[in-house]
Amino acid sequence: MSEIADNRHSWLDHLKHAAVGWVEGHGQDLLYISKILLATLLALGLSLLFDLSKPGTAMVTVVIVLQPRSGLVLAKGFYRFVGTAVGVVMSIILAASFSQQPVLFLAAGACWLAFCTAGSTVFRNFQSYAFVLAGYTLVIVGLPAALQPDQAFDIAMTRLSEVMLGLLCAGVVSDVLLPKQLSDVLLQIARKRFADFKNFIALDDVAGDSRPVRERMVLRFIGEVVSLEALRTSSVFESAAGHLQSLRLRQLNNAFMTASTTFHSLDQLFGRLQANGKLSTLNALLMEYKAIVRALSSQDRSLLTQVRSQLPQRLVALRRGLAAGSGSDSDSSHLPDFDSATELLTRFADELQVYARIHTVVIQNEMHRPDDVQLISHYVARTDPTLVVTSALRAAIGFGVSSLFWIESGWVSGTDAVVMATVVSALFAAAPSPSKIVKQFMIGAALGGFFGFLSAYYLQSQAENFIMLCLSLAPFILIGAWLSTTRKYAGIGTGILLFFLSYASIGNNYQFDMPGLVNGMAGGLIGVAIALVMYQIIDPSDSSWIKRRLARALRRQVVEACGRPLPGLAERFESGTRDLLARFAVTHSLENPDDRDIMTWLLSVLEIGRAVIQLRQETLSVTDPVAHEKIGQSIRSIAHLFARPNQTRLRAALDAVLAAIAVCDKLPSVLANLHLMRGAMLERVTVLTPAETSPIISET
Repeated sequence: MSEIADNRHSWLDHLKHAAVGWVEGHGQDLLYISKILLATLLALGLSLLFDLSKPGTAMVTVVIVLQPRSGLVLAKGFYRFVGTAVGVVMSIILAASFSQQPVLFLAAGACWLAFCTAGSTVFRNFQSYAFVLAGYTLVIVGLPAALQPDQAFDIAMTRLSEVMLGLLCAGVVSDVLLPKQLSDVLLQIARKRFADFKNFIALDDVAGDSRPVRERMVLRFIGEVVSLEALRTSSVFESAAGHLQSLRLRQLNNAFMTASTTFHSLDQLFGRLQANGKLSTLNALLMEYKAIVRALSSQDRSLLTQVRSQLPQRLVALRRGLAAGSGSDSDSSHLPDFDSATELLTRFADELQVYARIHTVVIQNEMHRPDDVQLISHYVARTDPTLVVTSALRAAIGFGVSSLFWIESGWVSGTDAVVMATVVSALFAAAPSPSKIVKQFMIGAALGGFFGFLSAYYLQSQAENFIMLCLSLAPFILIGAWLSTTRKYAGIGTGILLFFLSYASIGNNYQFDMPGLVNGMAGGLIGVAIALVMYQIIDPSDSSWIKRRLARALRRQVVEACGRPLPGLAERFESGTRDLLARFAVTHSLENPDDRDIMTWLLSVLEIGRAVIQLRQETLSVTDPVAHEKIGQSIRSIAHLFARPNQTRLRAALDAVLAAIAVCDKLPSVLANLHLMRGAMLERVTVLTPAETSPIISET
């Protein structure tokens, strides 16, 4: 008996630990799902209390706006209100101007949707969402207003009231029910990235076969830079200290980008030294490099400062030893590589000091900015103009096709097709893989419509009071909310919630209209299908052509580094290059040749572009006119090469750099950057001499 009892207790303990582990792992998701349920039901109750015509609109607003963190809810709510207000105003203007001219109304609407979708692609974060809302509010408010011009103002104000009610419910529930601060998440991200970066730069293995692992880590860091920037912009809504924290995080992001680019240059140089058999130079440099990395990892923050102060003397001594050991011209060729690495190591140590200092200020939540750190903190978002144009064109054509279907069919529920085609075309335009998520959304939409039928026909008909009405809706809301928290099925969960809340016949007076329900759901699904077809036809996000466009945009970064004014150029280069790769970093691996080419271009652009900027800064102090002219020619030849790479231009760029090296022997910093650029170009001859490339058109 005792053995049976012991086994039972052991089994119960095991079950208890498993349950506790599951709750700890999914606790945040459970809390978020509970908030969605509570906020949507609160919005339902208030909508019924105020006798609003469509409680589902307030509930959908809650579902879209509610986020796991309070700052995100407030930020998204603010931009949703701004976007809805602008969309309402534009709807009234177009309805008043073209109520008797449906063709002109639809043409103006298509232009407005194209403009808003383009804006959602250019802008980032919830600013993008404001453009989305301003666009599809036109079809939600403008179409009914155009069909009933005498009620246009009432329709617009009702829509705005329902949205405001949803925003209020989402904000209250998010801040009252176990609020989770965005600032805590930002601190966790900063700590984890600092720890990961220390491990990443340890360089336990500089062999070529370890490079794919490091390159995947580069893509991950790019994604984290963009993610932190997105969260940072929302933190200002959370508290009075949010603005100061946002400034510190912007400095931290900038310091991280600068240090990581210098590390990439060092890593590439170490790889070239190993490939060329210059092991004595490599080992000498790695000794000093590892001393810097160990100092960064040390608990003693002053150790990094000490290592940096001793670095010049140690490097001079190492160079003297290498020069003494060079018994031939071939051996002396190690010295230019050593000088380039010396420049990079010194710069890297300085940048790590800045990064560590700002990181300490952020983590300790000091209520001041680090006065001893001077950084121009700019983050520049870059988007391929072709992607903007195709997104706008897709939204306009989708709206036009669905409108034509509505007009030609004469179907009352054709308006549902127009609304859903427009909403889906705008809502997922900025997604990394829009076609994939729209397919999921369509599956979720079909399930949501079916759930709406089950709730309306079998459950709501038995609801005698508000509590029973909530119980008839809660299971389906929970299913959709749970799926929306999983990355794999987020699109399905979103589709379930939007269609269920839109077609579940929710209102003060229970009215079940089977034909109306079926027609409405069919119209909505047709609209989603139209949007899906448009994404399949006009979705260049994963095509070889768009990857070539991305490579060209990366090359443009070097062209701009060669010619743009220097103030703030380094920050614009760092952030702009990474922002271009944001979508690629999320949706691509490095398994196919096209992706590998993009990664090679990224490393080339980071290394050569940063060296060009440093060279231009060093050139400001050059007084020799001959050297100044040769350096200028080398920079112009590199810009010419990256504008349209080919073998002739590569040869010209290498010759120009060699000519500059010949007259800059008295300028060690300039010489180091010139050698670095030459080595980088020689390493990537195959990339810089493709069979065909397209010229770069400078941005105005």
